[in-house]
Order: sequence, then structure tokens, then C-alpha cells
Amino acid sequence: MILNIYLRGEYLTTFSLKILALVFMIIDHIGLFFPLAPVWFRYIGRLSAPIFIFCMVTGFSYTRNKKVYLLRMYLFGLGMGILDYILNCFANGDIINNNIFVTLFCIGVIIRLIEYKRENHPKFKTYLLCYCVWQVVGLFVCFYVDIYFDNMIFLFTGFMGNMFFNEGGFIFVSLGVIFYFIKDNKKYIAIYYSLFCFLYSFITMAGIVPRIISRLDYYDYDILFYILRFIFPLLGFHVIGIDRYSIQWMMIGALPFILLYNGEKGKSMKYFFYIFYPAHILIFFILSRVY
Repeated sequence: MILNIYLRGEYLTTFSLKILALVFMIIDHIGLFFPLAPVWFRYIGRLSAPIFIFCMVTGFSYTRNKKVYLLRMYLFGLGMGILDYILNCFANGDIINNNIFVTLFCIGVIIRLIEYKRENHPKFKTYLLCYCVWQVVGLFVCFYVDIYFDNMIFLFTGFMGNMFFNEGGFIFVSLGVIFYFIKDNKKYIAIYYSLFCFLYSFITMAGIVPRIISRLDYYDYDILFYILRFIFPLLGFHVIGIDRYSIQWMMIGALPFILLYNGEKGKSMKYFFYIFYPAHILIFFILSRVY
């Protein structure tokens, strides 16, 4: 498919990339909600999030009313948090944690702050201070709720819009920021995205974080042990167990599609994507319980 596109001289618009990411997401969530689905469904699904993040970054950079864009993303994130909470009340132990809106919202806010800095906006320092306070408060609120109130964390994840408590965690938020700086240079995209995928997969599959934590515990470095045990999960890394069979390395498969982006928006069906996401989660959840 990719070779044919190159040979015909065709390239992908933002709309085309979103459709591809949508298809990959559907395949991934079939594998997530239906245990009898082939395991490679989940492999294919690893391509979805990076493409969605790239599309969001490119789209946000050129949107006219960024406040409305962020407000819309926040409201859908809040709505998705409510839906996740309701579904988890009937999930019978299976955690439903699908809320890409919060991740994209966090990326958008950070990008906007970077733009304010570049524009020498007179209120940049005030906005940055408010954002930092908001993130710190949200971090501890979500951390407390996650420990003591079970499913309520899904409501607070949507409400607080925290860069650490979202689908994918801080790692995927940082990927969005990286895309922002390199989005117009395909050479940099290829280099830095490949490096990101390699480092993330290596750290995960080699169990770097669990090994560090276990060593600190063994040698009784208690203060550092508890600090890092708190920080690493917020960054998106597990502190217990070595996941040698992690499939996150499959994210690299999104690179050829991203490199085919032609810089054009293409068709506009923005509310279709916003509505389809919660709708398909709800449908898959119901079907998985019926069958």
C-alpha cells in the first residue's frame, strides 16, 4: 500500500491519516474488548495513537481559534471520563481506560504555552504559573483519588486534564511536544520518532525501571526508593515486573504513514472523530458483554 502511494506520487492529508488511525484503533479495540480476537490486532493498534497525536499537533498549529479547540477537547475529555466511569461500574474487574481526548488536550495546552513564549506574550509567565499550579494540584488530587476511590479516578482524569494521569501518560504527551518541534522536517521526524520508539521500547522490555527500583530497595535507599517509585509510574513506566513481551515497539510502524503527510488538511469531518470515539467504545463494551 505504502509503495503504491509512493509510485503514484500520492500523499496523505490530515484527514487521510485520521482515517488510517481510526481503522488501526478499531482493530486494536476489537482485540482489547474481545479476548478471542487474534493477538496481532493489538500489534496493529500500536500505530493508532502516534498518528492521532501527529494529526492533532499539525491541526492545532494551523487552527484559527485555539481557545475553542482546547475547550472542545477538554469537554470531550470530561465527557469521555464520565463514560469511562459508568462503564467501569459494570466492567466486572476489566478496566476501561480509553480517553485519548485528555492526552491530546494536555499536548495542546503545552503547545499553546510554547507559542505564547515564542510570541513574547505579556501574560506568558502568568499563564505558565497557573498551568504549573494546576498540574501540581491535579497530580496530587488524581493520585489521592486513584488510591482511595477506585473508579472515581476516571472522572477526575477527565476533569483535571493532568499530563501525568491520562491515556498513555506523560510519555505520549512528550511525544506530542516532540512532534510540534519537528513536524515540518521529515528527516527529523524519522530520526527523533525512531529514537523515541527505540528508547521507550528498550526501557520497557529490558525492565530498566523495575531493576532500578529493586536495587534501591535491596540496598535500603529508602528515600530515593519511594521518590522514584512515585515518579516512574507518572512518567508512564511500570515499577514492578519486566515486560519482555511488550508490543509498544510496534509504534515504529506508524512512521511510514506519518512521512507520507503532504501538509494539507483534506476533507473536514472534525465532529465525526469526536463522536465516533466514545460511540465505538460504548458499542464494543456492550457487545463484549452480550457475546
